[in-house]
Amino acid sequence: MAAIDQKKIERVGELLRNSEYTACLTGAGVSTASGIPDFRTPGKGLWANVDPIVVSSIEAFQENPARFYQFYVPRILELSEVSPNPAHYALARLESSGYLKVLITQNIDNLHQKAGSQNVLEIHGNLSQAICARCGKKISSQQLLEKIENSERKIPYCTCGGVFKPDVVLFGEMLSNLEEAVAEASKTDLFLAIGSSLQVSPANLLPEYSLARQGELIIINYMETHLDSRATVVVKQDIGTFLSEVCKYMKIW
Repeated sequence: MAAIDQKKIERVGELLRNSEYTACLTGAGVSTASGIPDFRTPGKGLWANVDPIVVSSIEAFQENPARFYQFYVPRILELSEVSPNPAHYALARLESSGYLKVLITQNIDNLHQKAGSQNVLEIHGNLSQAICARCGKKISSQQLLEKIENSERKIPYCTCGGVFKPDVVLFGEMLSNLEEAVAEASKTDLFLAIGSSLQVSPANLLPEYSLARQGELIIINYMETHLDSRATVVVKQDIGTFLSEVCKYMKIW
């Protein structure tokens, strides 16, 4: 692992200290250290061997829920066994210390909340629960798994006759909390994009609301993004280690 750049640690720390309103967008790269694969890393990403539209779209759920759950059940089981990593804890510490006002996440793993983050906007939902597509009743993911296991057709039916769907945004559905996320991004003078490829629209537009009002942008991500050239600081190092060192520099760790 490459040595952490001390100058970038100090620069990011000072930007956070001097900011009046900081928001953060997190993507799958924040959770890879917890053992959750990201989506787009060549050869290793979640979509490397499957077509997401076939297995993870609202059309796939509606047309063949049993096949849909063949893909989703392992994901639910996987997420039930993972824990937050240093990146999640560092972001929670930045929030509790008053430096981070809101955390917008594309992740559905609930790890930010487990680490202690309070003001979290989940724009892709949360896989820890499911919702009936007909009546809107919600159940836990554990209850969902039990319904699938006990169903002859391996389909989790609700008492109303509807089918429970993971409470996440599938391909073909509108994002959750998008208006609130845009409003938050539009308040910022500092925006952090962490562990996100910034390839998924409209979430990838959020940093631009900050840039449009002369806000500064920090990008922490292994892969290049289309906004690297407009960022004040670009970090391509281990996210958890870097953020932990920033917290130590700011004396909040």
